[in-house]
Amino acid sequence: MNQKTTLSRLRLAFGVIAACAVFGTALPAAAQDFKLRFATSVANTQEASFKEMEAFAQRVKERSKGRIDIQLFPAEQLGAQKKVNEMISSGANIMNMTDYGQMGQFVPDAGVLAGPYIFGSLEQADKLFRSPVYKELAERLEKKGIKVIMANGLFGARHMLADRPIRKPDDLKGMTMRVPPSPIMVETFKSFGARPTEIPWGEVYNALQSNVANGAEAPFGSIWGSKLYEVRKVVSRTNHQIMYTTWVTSSNLFSTLPADLQTILLEEGRRSAENLTKATVAQDEQFADQLRKSGTQIVADVDIAAFQKASAGVYQSLPNLTPGFVDKARAAMAGN
Repeated sequence: MNQKTTLSRLRLAFGVIAACAVFGTALPAAAQDFKLRFATSVANTQEASFKEMEAFAQRVKERSKGRIDIQLFPAEQLGAQKKVNEMISSGANIMNMTDYGQMGQFVPDAGVLAGPYIFGSLEQADKLFRSPVYKELAERLEKKGIKVIMANGLFGARHMLADRPIRKPDDLKGMTMRVPPSPIMVETFKSFGARPTEIPWGEVYNALQSNVANGAEAPFGSIWGSKLYEVRKVVSRTNHQIMYTTWVTSSNLFSTLPADLQTILLEEGRRSAENLTKATVAQDEQFADQLRKSGTQIVADVDIAAFQKASAGVYQSLPNLTPGFVDKARAAMAGN
């Protein structure tokens, strides 16, 4: 190619760019890449939930051929869950591992899925998450700016941590118990007779150490991962909540993604829900054993029926619930 030809082609190219700038037309573009920050309050990177976040990020990167790059931020590096969820609702380019108690601030009915003893079994929960009742709930969250990527990864049964056994609701009287920023958890612990106080997960260790809170509640893995056994030595198996985590992102962000990338995120989210549930079931007793070896007492002789009875009215006292929603959820779990 001679110099004249090269110069002519360069002038033509610059002319096209200039014309596009003047007339507002777009140049052909390569496929756009997307970076997504994935937040969690989990500090223990060996926990099943974090391991599945890593696996999810890798699978999405491989299937999208690098067009979606997901970076993980454990231990509330991007802020407390409530703050991160509010950022997502406002359109931030973030995913968050959260739960339905936290989602209750956007759609109160979502809090029911984090309620006391709502799930009689994992099978019942699975029926609910596959039902039209849940589909309609997810659509309402989407209208609030929250897109569900993964609906139902088991995070574990929650138990109570204190300096003495908690076998019945009366044992909680006068105790200040840390709960997450979740309306239904606040109401649950009021029904048990405790004084609930909302504290972000990253501040729980210090709250217990300084006696701002007398006790807390969490799955075995979270108690172990955040080393709460160092400041409280008794865990009572209350099983007051079977907790499912949901992975969410901004509805606005999701709508800007090409259809193939939307499909990849949703398909891999469903895969992660199955993987996480299996892993959590397998790891739960392992974490309980680690707590025992650390010198923590695990109390098994808990009067579950008394806790169920005490909290039975929580669903009626929770503000702003849609009339009949709890009955619909229970009917879906029964397969009706």
